[in-house]
Amino acid sequence: MKEERIDFIDFHTHILPSVDHGSDSLETTVSQLKLAEARGITKIFATSHFYPHQHTVTSFVEKRDKAYLKIKEEGISTPEIKLGAEVLLCEGLHKLEGLERLCFSGTNILLLELPFTNLSHGMIHAVKRLQENGFEVILAHADRYSKSRIDTLLEFGVKIQLNADSLATFFKRKHLFEWLSKGLVVGIGSDIHGADKRAYKAFAKAISKIDEYAEDVRQKSEEIWKKALQN
Repeated sequence: MKEERIDFIDFHTHILPSVDHGSDSLETTVSQLKLAEARGITKIFATSHFYPHQHTVTSFVEKRDKAYLKIKEEGISTPEIKLGAEVLLCEGLHKLEGLERLCFSGTNILLLELPFTNLSHGMIHAVKRLQENGFEVILAHADRYSKSRIDTLLEFGVKIQLNADSLATFFKRKHLFEWLSKGLVVGIGSDIHGADKRAYKAFAKAISKIDEYAEDVRQKSEEIWKKALQN
């Protein structure tokens, strides 16, 4: 049976070799990209983990860019890749020097990962200040957290990225579709780490599940893609 092909941007991936625990080698990266291409995904945001307590912006960007160069030197041009980061939220993040270098290339769009601990006042304040300072915050895999935690941050105008596997399940999670219906979701991500064939099967299933909202999310992802610089 021929696999369904989808025309969608993968908004959240860990495909850069040896940058984080996503891809452990160029070989794994090549496998990941082949899986994406086989499903008709031709555009990918590479969003490796950035942990403020472990990395400096400069060291992270240098490592990320070198990993990206390895892919280009391999002669891989499809899927097309644009760079970003998955930045862990912490108190005082809005004060981090060079934070703009972690945005999707050429934009003011910052993908934030929430900690699994409760959001402190300082964390909430950091998100508020980021928005006030001109960053457009998108919450990575918002499906992982309670609705109340996400709703607290939505008050500041942030947007949402959802992981495909959360939408591909048998059970319909009502609050995810509530966010979709309000136009808050700007991207769907595989969040692929290793060369897992299930990642893009889930992606295809997720797109079919969100049905009437798929085109809205697709357009929002494409708008962000057009803003981003090609490295």
